[in-house]
Amino acid sequence: MKRTKYRELNLYSYYDHAGIARHLEDMARQGWQLEKAGGTFFTYRRCDPAELHYAVVYFAKASQFDPEPPAEQREFWELCKATGWELVASRYQMQIFCNPAATPTPIETDPVVQVENVRTAMKKGAVRGNWALLICACLQIWLQFRTYSIRDFLTQSFALSAVLIWLLLGINAIVELAAYHLWYRKAKAAAREEGILLSPHSRRWWQILRIFFVVIITINLLILYLDPSHSPSTRMVTLVSLFCYTALMLIVYGSRQFMKKRGFSADANMGLTILISIVGAFVLMGGLIWVSFRVADDPSLRGHVNVETRTSPAYPAGDTKHTYTVYHDPLPLTVEDLVGETVYKDYSCYREIHGSPLLTEYTYKQEVPFVFSIPEQDGPDLSCSVYKVHLSCLYKPVKDSFFRDVQRRNRNSYLISSCDWKAVDAAPWGAQEAYQYVYDGELGGIYLLCYQDRLVEIRFDPWYNTSPTAEQMALVGEVLGSGPLS
Repeated sequence: MKRTKYRELNLYSYYDHAGIARHLEDMARQGWQLEKAGGTFFTYRRCDPAELHYAVVYFAKASQFDPEPPAEQREFWELCKATGWELVASRYQMQIFCNPAATPTPIETDPVVQVENVRTAMKKGAVRGNWALLICACLQIWLQFRTYSIRDFLTQSFALSAVLIWLLLGINAIVELAAYHLWYRKAKAAAREEGILLSPHSRRWWQILRIFFVVIITINLLILYLDPSHSPSTRMVTLVSLFCYTALMLIVYGSRQFMKKRGFSADANMGLTILISIVGAFVLMGGLIWVSFRVADDPSLRGHVNVETRTSPAYPAGDTKHTYTVYHDPLPLTVEDLVGETVYKDYSCYREIHGSPLLTEYTYKQEVPFVFSIPEQDGPDLSCSVYKVHLSCLYKPVKDSFFRDVQRRNRNSYLISSCDWKAVDAAPWGAQEAYQYVYDGELGGIYLLCYQDRLVEIRFDPWYNTSPTAEQMALVGEVLGSGPLS
């Protein structure tokens, strides 16, 4: 059974009246007649193949917020109908007419008026929308880079996804604005000097590129959700984010349509729609933040196994308000590996892995829970972060970020103190480069180790008092520098 409806991605610019008309005529020859012209999709219904003529004109006084078409617009439709042009679809100021006559009378004959009608329609809709989109894209990209260091940014799938999506949207807005203004300047001159209407270029390459953008965004969102390296919490936040975005779009669209049916004036509808958009965005963003915090409080959703919640020893057993968490995650390198058996046994072993196709961060911590006061020699703490760089061109920026961090701290410090990384012998670590943390001129127990595709930042309590042994350094290089991490 043949389908009677067909939906097609709308790849034409709003002002490309000639390109849209040509495309609709081609579709009519294939047996598809336009039924609805949306911002994202054109909807067709099946018909007998026919030679139809389409005209796309712009009625500047129309608005998406009008409860019903104004009298002037209805009169315009009647005039077009009297000359054989039947309205088949409209989208805000854009009116699409169809005429089966072999040589129909043109709806508009004055090219100067036609150009100005397009300009007025674009100013009321597409131009404003593209400028708003471009400003939002620039602001969002700036905020992402402002909020995160290069290491944090490259390991945050959400941040990378946000920058990618906003970058593509920004590029789309720039191309649309530039192409429109270039066409308008040429079309205005041609209409006044030559008396002709200059048709916009449909730019087939740009249509293909826009399809490519849609594919990239779709794949990016699928990877964000389906990537096995992501924890259940990441998938949950991804789903909630998509739900919030979809809910906001439905709320805004639904409220606008509801007010149109109830007869609200265009100005009132527009004002209330903007207000609903702002309030809805804040409410849904607040809900997303709440979910994020709830997820952060649930270790099982963050990929931890066999987590224990214990009552603090200073309170009666069973107290649920004063608790601490003990993790039992597997670690590639432990305190016992470095110094042998310790007096304290009941360590909390924490592992977290997160990242992106560009950089993955592995965080390992073996610590005495904070509620216990244990001598350092009886229960030393070990913590390390391993950054695995998946693109060699990013290795140097990631490495340099450690040095920028200490420079930023020195600039922002309100105390008379300073910190730095001091180069030390890398050979015992099996590394290409090695640095030791220096605070106020004193060497600390923190090391930065640079391997072929990894950067290791490791801190071990005993190293604040004594230098690492050759065996410890070799073990760190073997396990964290080249061994399996997950």
